[in-house]
Amino acid sequence: MLFVMVLAGIAIFAPYIATHDPRHAILSAAVKPPSSEHWFGTDPMGRDLFSRIVYGARTSLSSTLILVLSIFTLGGVMGIVAGYFGGIVDAVIMRISDMMVSFPGMALAIAMAGIMGPSITNAVIAITIVSWTKYARIARSLVLKIKHQEYILAAQMAGGRARHILWRYMLPSVLPTLVITAATDMGGMMLELAGFSFLGLGAQSTSIEWGYMLNEGRAYMESTPWLIIFPGISIFVAVVAFNLLGDNLRDLLDPRDENTTFYKRKRRRINVKKFLKVTAIVAMVSLMLGTLSGCGGTAASAGDTTKTAHLNFGCYNYSDSIDPATNTNSSWCFVRYGIGENLFKFSDQVVAEPNLCDNYTVSDDFTQWQLHIREGVKFSNGNAVTATAVKASLERLYAETDAAQGGKGNSNPDGYLVYESITADDATGVVTLTCSEPTENIPGILAYPYFAIVDVTQADQEIIGTGPYKVKSTNTGVSMEVERNEYYWNGPVPYDSITIIFIDDSSTKAMALKSGDVDLVENVTTASDLNALQNDSAYYVSTAAGVRTANAYMNHKGALSNKALRQAIMMALDKETMCSITTSGMYTAGISVLPSSLDYNYDQLTNPYPFNKQAAIDVLDEAGIVDRDGDGWRELNGKTIDLDHVAFTSRNLDQLAQAVALQLNEIGIKVTVNIRDYDTALALSNAGEFDLFTCNTLTVGVGDPQDYLGNWYSKNSGNYGYYSNPQYDQLYEQLTTELDRENRVNLITQLQQILIDDAATIAYGYYNSRMISNAAKVTGADIATIDYYWLTTDIKPVE
Repeated sequence: MLFVMVLAGIAIFAPYIATHDPRHAILSAAVKPPSSEHWFGTDPMGRDLFSRIVYGARTSLSSTLILVLSIFTLGGVMGIVAGYFGGIVDAVIMRISDMMVSFPGMALAIAMAGIMGPSITNAVIAITIVSWTKYARIARSLVLKIKHQEYILAAQMAGGRARHILWRYMLPSVLPTLVITAATDMGGMMLELAGFSFLGLGAQSTSIEWGYMLNEGRAYMESTPWLIIFPGISIFVAVVAFNLLGDNLRDLLDPRDENTTFYKRKRRRINVKKFLKVTAIVAMVSLMLGTLSGCGGTAASAGDTTKTAHLNFGCYNYSDSIDPATNTNSSWCFVRYGIGENLFKFSDQVVAEPNLCDNYTVSDDFTQWQLHIREGVKFSNGNAVTATAVKASLERLYAETDAAQGGKGNSNPDGYLVYESITADDATGVVTLTCSEPTENIPGILAYPYFAIVDVTQADQEIIGTGPYKVKSTNTGVSMEVERNEYYWNGPVPYDSITIIFIDDSSTKAMALKSGDVDLVENVTTASDLNALQNDSAYYVSTAAGVRTANAYMNHKGALSNKALRQAIMMALDKETMCSITTSGMYTAGISVLPSSLDYNYDQLTNPYPFNKQAAIDVLDEAGIVDRDGDGWRELNGKTIDLDHVAFTSRNLDQLAQAVALQLNEIGIKVTVNIRDYDTALALSNAGEFDLFTCNTLTVGVGDPQDYLGNWYSKNSGNYGYYSNPQYDQLYEQLTTELDRENRVNLITQLQQILIDDAATIAYGYYNSRMISNAAKVTGADIATIDYYWLTTDIKPVE
């Protein structure tokens, strides 16, 4: 009881115990070790961990109490009603209970929380739904024991109403046992809630909760272990305290078992000591067994890879589809997994070179392109890649993405190429592509994954390409098995088979590589894991200079249509620290939507909104965007500003989104961070259901930034925030028809400056791509500059 009272006191008096504001972030002070200023160190956002632990007691204890009360009330009422009324009421309630018990409780709760969406409220609801049956059965059994007692019958004969009997006689009879059960379950329920938060299904970044702190800290547990030690100790102490309290309440309220009487204190103390010793021993043995099993897995994996020319590749699950027509990421996966190929392919200098098309001619006005299809190329099913097959593949792409033709694909080939006609001559092997307007960059456009060539004759059953590998089987969301394409045209295929294992968490990818469960991974984005791999000669880390920009699109139909608000946001964000500290150098900070590494006059651009928090506050005050109701949040047009910030977990984007929320909170702008899987985030973007959408975009997807800059062209901007600027539109339209290189660079420079001056989008910085391999097993695992190409024939087993 003393332990529990101390925990409750910490929660109640948190403002007086905490040494810092738990939400105040100083990005430059991120992941600092424990010191006299920060007793428990700081977290990845530079917030004081001790203060967050103290305030976290409020969320963890209150949510656990609400959960137990919910289960107690629902289960108790259902059990009492079922036991007293019997008949059809009893049958219905108990059959529902049986149905719930027939499923694994935690698995069902996780599934339900996943469907409802991640939040502490939904986690409480999910656990309540699967846990009430225990209380219902206990209450029912107790009611059945007393419902035929004389005093109950006397009450019924005296005309007592059912609700009076239930309240006066039944409830007091079952209450002590249910209270004991609830007290005993407090510790377990706290652990379950912490587990949900650890899995990302409970508390989110806007909450201060111990389980979520563990989730944040696990990515740093090698370099900054205090991030998981202190939340872990807090959970451990609270769970043990409630378990011991429950045990002793049972002994006090239910003294019938003479072997566990509350008054035999000496024996109870001995049992507690034994409990703690056994717990420690079990934990140590489990850790040793886990380590040994990991080592065993490494040896088996190494043996299998060497003998069977098999590769295990771990990567983020960008899409469950590989159909180029489905969406952008599905087309990328088709090419990245070595299944599909394009007519052209980008070199490391981002120059489109012939591939399935071995040569071409173009008219003087750049409206007609004659593409000769390489002879002898076959799809992985043995069908020949003819001019007609290429024409059919391109036409299918447009049909499948045209809603007017019944297409359901979300890819956007029209944003890259609008053609007038396509003809095919199999006798000469030439595909003639005619454009209504001069189009100078057809090789770069056709090198984009949308335009990867598929066998249309089989597209209704499976997506078949010409790459070195073909799909053998798919376990949606879990893994994909590919095997050697025996018809591959461009040299030997090094692996008989490859297992593509989808691993969304960066640290898990690193651990899988270290344990030998995978031999190759892409883009480990956790700084501590990446540093460990780079400093270990057992692994080869390939890094390519970034041509990706991390930016947050702004929805210009909502609150962010206000330019003063956008300007203040720009000045409130310390992007240098976000890139160097928050993401641990994964990005290089910048001011433009195009990377500084590209040849588009980055050094000539100027930034009118440098980081200055006080200046941001002044801009808001002068624009009348102030806090009128005293709740701490500024208002615009009479409504509190609450920006819905959508992001996904790839490439540290969730960290950038959280850093934005923290910094804008300091100037009175409320931001709700909404972390989703990629497909859901993209769907929200397409529907315009966001205020900020943080993503990581390839800026020269076709070897030129024209199409990327088109995201802010008013006729294309619907999926990217509805930005509209007549001057930008005019210059962009000039760019689409300009063929001279120098003039194009000048136009692109002006377009960049307009976006900067208009505070049209948040450009965080520029990302470097990586491929990491086990040096003893894999050779040639180099990441391409433009990361369309992962599983290439250059990646081979070590001899």
